[in-house]
Parts: sequence; C-alpha cells; structure tokens
Amino acid sequence: MKRTYQVLNNRLILLGDTYSIKEEIKQAGGRWDPARKNWWLVPSKTNLDLIANFGFIQQEILEDNNQNITVIATKHDEVSNDLSVSNFVYMIDSFVRKNLAEKYWIFGEVSSFKIANGHTFFDLSDREEAQINLATSLKATSIPCILWQGKRKLLADKISQILLQDGSKIKIRVTCDFRKEGARINAIIEDIDIQYTQGDLYLQRLAIIQDLKKRGLYDKNKRLKIPKMPLKIALITAENSRACSDFIDELKLSEIAFRITIYDCNMQGEKTSDNICNAFTQIEHNKSKFDCIVISRGGGSKLDLRWFDNIDIAKKIAYSSLPVLTAVGHYDDKSIADEVSCISEKTPTAAARYLSTTVLNTLNLFFTRMENLSSHLLRKFAREKEILNSLEKKLALTARRVLQTEKRNLERLEQLLRIYKQSTQQALGRGFAIVYNSNGEIITAQDFLAEKPPKNLKLEFANICTNEHIFVDVSVNGITLQEDRI
Repeated sequence: MKRTYQVLNNRLILLGDTYSIKEEIKQAGGRWDPARKNWWLVPSKTNLDLIANFGFIQQEILEDNNQNITVIATKHDEVSNDLSVSNFVYMIDSFVRKNLAEKYWIFGEVSSFKIANGHTFFDLSDREEAQINLATSLKATSIPCILWQGKRKLLADKISQILLQDGSKIKIRVTCDFRKEGARINAIIEDIDIQYTQGDLYLQRLAIIQDLKKRGLYDKNKRLKIPKMPLKIALITAENSRACSDFIDELKLSEIAFRITIYDCNMQGEKTSDNICNAFTQIEHNKSKFDCIVISRGGGSKLDLRWFDNIDIAKKIAYSSLPVLTAVGHYDDKSIADEVSCISEKTPTAAARYLSTTVLNTLNLFFTRMENLSSHLLRKFAREKEILNSLEKKLALTARRVLQTEKRNLERLEQLLRIYKQSTQQALGRGFAIVYNSNGEIITAQDFLAEKPPKNLKLEFANICTNEHIFVDVSVNGITLQEDRI
C-alpha cells in the first residue's frame, strides 16, 4: 500500500500503510488521531527525513473535513520554521521520546518531598554541586521526580527498607517524561537501588557508633545490672499503642505485683528523639522510684528502626543511672539504642517476659534456698533426735543399773538395820537404854568426853510388859569418870 504524507495545520499527516511501522512512529513522537484514524508528527526536518526513509511521498493538496484547501510544501527546506506554541512543544516532546527513550540510573539528594493522592513527588538535586555552589549562591541542579501510586505499590518492599524523605540520598532508575502542560521534563521512577541508600545510612550509623565508643559511652549502661527484683519500671512508649498493651498484659500474666509508670512518647517520626530524651530527664529526677527503664515500641518496617539510630537517644541511655532495657520490635536488626542499652529484647512481650522471668528466678532461688535450709535443719534435727534418743536409752539403762545397785545397797542396809534393830532390842530388853541428844542423834560415851558434853538427853527404854518403848528426858548436871577395877 502506498505511503503518503500531507501537511495540515502544522502537522505531518501520515497516510497509507503505517501499521507495520507504528512502533517507529511512536518512538519518533508520533501521535494517533482517533477522529481521522491516522498518525501525525510535528513538522521538522528530522521528521521529514524519517518519513522519507520509510517511503512516504508528499501529496500536493490536502482537503480537510471543513473543505479548507491548504497548499503544502514540496521540499523539506520549504517547511516553515514558524511554529505555534503547541507545535513547538509537540516537537520537543517528539525529540525527548526519540532521543531519551532509555532508562537511566541517577542519584542525588531528596528535597521538597510530598505525597498526594497516593503519588510521590520530590526534587532530586546534586548534593555535591550544591556544596560547590554554596559560595557563589547558585542553586544546585535538580530534576522533579514522580513515583506513581501503582509503581509505589510494586516497590513497596524496597521503599520500606530505605529512608525516603527530605535530605535522603537515593539512587533511582528513571525514564524521561515531557509534560506539555508547563513544558516540563519529569523523571518517572521505575526502580530504586536500596543498597545505595542503605550504604549511606550505614555510614551514618557507623559514625555515631564510633563517636560513642570514642567517648566511652558505648558500654557504659551495660556495666549496670538489672536488679534481682525489678518491680518498679519506668516505661517509655506510646501509651495507647499495641506495644504498651502487649508489655503490660504479659506482666499481668506473671501475677507479680509490678509497678509501672508510663512516659507517653512518639515512637516514630521527627519528635521521637525529643520525646524520649525528655522522658529520660524526668526519670532521672525520680530515679529512686524505679529499678529500671524500658523503651518499648511495636513492630514496623525496617525503615522505622532509623529513629533509634539517634546519637541523642544513645547518649541518654549511656548516661542513665538506671539499667535500660530496649524492645523496638525488630527480629533481624539492631538499632544503636539496642547496642548501647543494658539489655536488648526483640519485642515488648519478650521484654516483659524477661523481667517477669528475672523476678521468678529470684523467687525460685529464694524458695530453693529456703527449702534447702529447711531440709538441712530437718536433717540436723533428725540427727539431734537420734543423739537424744541414744542418750535417752543410755540414761535409761544407766538409771536402771544405778537403781538396781542402789536397791541392792538398800536391801543390804535394810538387812543391817534389821540386824541392828534386833541387837538394839536385845540390849534394851536386858535393861540398857539408848541415849539421844537434843537433835535426836544417838550419842556414845565418847560424846561425854567432848569439850562441851551434852546437857539435855533423852533415854529410850524397852517396856517388856507391853512391847512399847519408854522415852525419858534427863538433864546432865555433871559427868564422873570411874576407873575399871580388876
């Protein structure tokens, strides 16, 4: 089919077989006219050369739908360079589409960041050039970038891993898009190099850690110890958050009487650092009321962790006189706050479980020691009881032996007394008397020879008629010694 072109209203109208070369026409900036069912290009020497290469031949006269007759040029150099604004913009659009159709990787610093109707808009500027031009007051080179809502959903995983806000350094893959409205070129984002941005964030994070180590603050809080009974807790968190409820609910399950004071703070966003630092200042003024500090927030994207890679928060943790336990909700990554704190747990629930376990372990240790002490005392009491039982048996045996011995002695004494009594009765029966002193003691003749012989005596006689004894009280007036005569 023959290919021809016509010029109408500063348009190159392509007629004939255009289906087989429609892609080439598109790349050249061609537009489809649905009313006339044909393709058209902006008149220019470049486009005339292009369509000539595809075998298009010009027509002398074109009659439009309004029956207007237009005389067209027959040579390329006779095409007018006088263009309307619309045709001039179309020509630029055609040039951009033809010469900037590839995708390019560009990097720079984000500024004027905003989100509207799900689409993301920002300017990407040359940070190094901005620093160079600072002295000359020249603005840095920049280009407006657009991330459409649909593409943002496809790149959601990558976006969640980087910091996309004013001041962020990013590397993006873009295509050029020329907007006729305002005649502005935009960079349409097709992909994001997260390693580039993460690398910059890693360098910032590394610089903070090195500074903390240089100041001797990196391990300062780790040298403190969580008390054995951490019952009084200063909780830094968002009061109405899931993290707060999870932490408190887990402590309630332990049925331990924890006492919690909540310091309500923003746990993400620009106010995070100021809120947390102010909470630390308040806690430090009342440090005698607490055993430890807990910083708790719920889960979120990896990017949310950046709010805790903050040197001001790290310094507050390091200088705290109380041990700090962090739980910022990330399993695979650690923030700087995690690194400098005394204890780091992954989730609020894990932090609460750590504290309740610490208390329970202390109580278990106490009760175990009490049980061991009780067992030791019981064993000691058992040994003492065995000793007492043994002594009791020995004493009982010894007592029985002594009693038996004394019984035998008494029996002998009884026998002697019977013999004495019999001999005494016999003596009394023959008329003799038994002499007692005033104390009821039997006295002998030797007692009368003492320096002070007894004066008052009692004599015992036997009454042979009635088998009774007669007692007579006498007073000794004098004692006479008489020699025996042979």
